[in-house]
Amino acid sequence: MVFDARDGDGVPIYHTNVLMCVATDFAMIGLGMLTDPARRREIVARLERSGRRVIALSNDQIARFAGNALELQGQQGRILALSATALAALDEAQIAAIEESATLVALDIPTIERAGGSVRCTLAGIHLRPRA
Repeated sequence: MVFDARDGDGVPIYHTNVLMCVATDFAMIGLGMLTDPARRREIVARLERSGRRVIALSNDQIARFAGNALELQGQQGRILALSATALAALDEAQIAAIEESATLVALDIPTIERAGGSVRCTLAGIHLRPRA
């Protein structure tokens, strides 16, 4: 789904990884950054129809890398990898919503964040079937 997004200063968001994390049971998204209200409602409706809970992130939480998280499958279940900065930006209700389906794993990566990236920028998904 195509959409335009801008930060609080009106600067276009260059990559969806900055403002959105779509996991199995939830999606964290900087809704206030989506410039078209009708498109914003469409995106929320589509995410909810897919069975995901929408967790709205503020511009400040996005600036603190809360949208730059990635759900991974571990041996004991799903985990949400995010930075320590991002975890500190989340409120108790958001954390509780995430913990209903994933274990939070916070990583301290200040050097990457100084360069403008965060946890999701450091991981690559492997979507291959395991070899026998």
